[in-house]
Formats: sequence, C-alpha cells, structure tokens
Amino acid sequence: MANLGLDCHNCNEHQKKFRGCYGKPVQPYLIDGKPADRCVAKLLPPEIKIYIRYYEQYKKGHLPFPGSGAQQPTKLMDIFDILESAEIKAMENKYKV
Repeated sequence: MANLGLDCHNCNEHQKKFRGCYGKPVQPYLIDGKPADRCVAKLLPPEIKIYIRYYEQYKKGHLPFPGSGAQQPTKLMDIFDILESAEIKAMENKYKV
C-alpha cells in the first residue's frame, strides 16, 4: 500500500465526507471487525500519527534519526515492522478475490 491513507491534508472534501471526517462515514473502516463511527485518523492519538509520518518518510528512504537503519531506535523499527504488516494486510484485503 503506497500510503496508509491517514493524512488529512491529502483528503479532498468528498473523501473527508466519505471517510467520516465530519460525521458518520459512508464507508466505515473496520477495527477488529467492528465499523468505526468516524475516520480512523480522528481516532488515533497524536504520538501514533507521528510514527505513521516517520514511516511514510522511511519508505521514501529518509530516516528520522541520524545514522544508518541499524542505528535507529529498536522501538521505532519495531513500529515500522507493524505498520508494514498492516499495510500488506490491507493491500491483500483490497485485492482479495
């Protein structure tokens, strides 16, 4: 998945309405099999959004801290692994036959 779709700046007004930025979504996200009552970007705490921003930059070859990938904090790299797995699962679900 090219991006997690959680950057509010990239949504136009139609997408915001569709995803539930202003109220009940037309197409709700499923969280543990249950529909979310608004866009998941609104549900995430700020610190999670920061990790997602770091991950998006990481995929473009930019590291958030000085040094190589091996010198990045272990917690950060673990979070990137989790986000990558979620991204892969979302792509698989999107193209499931």
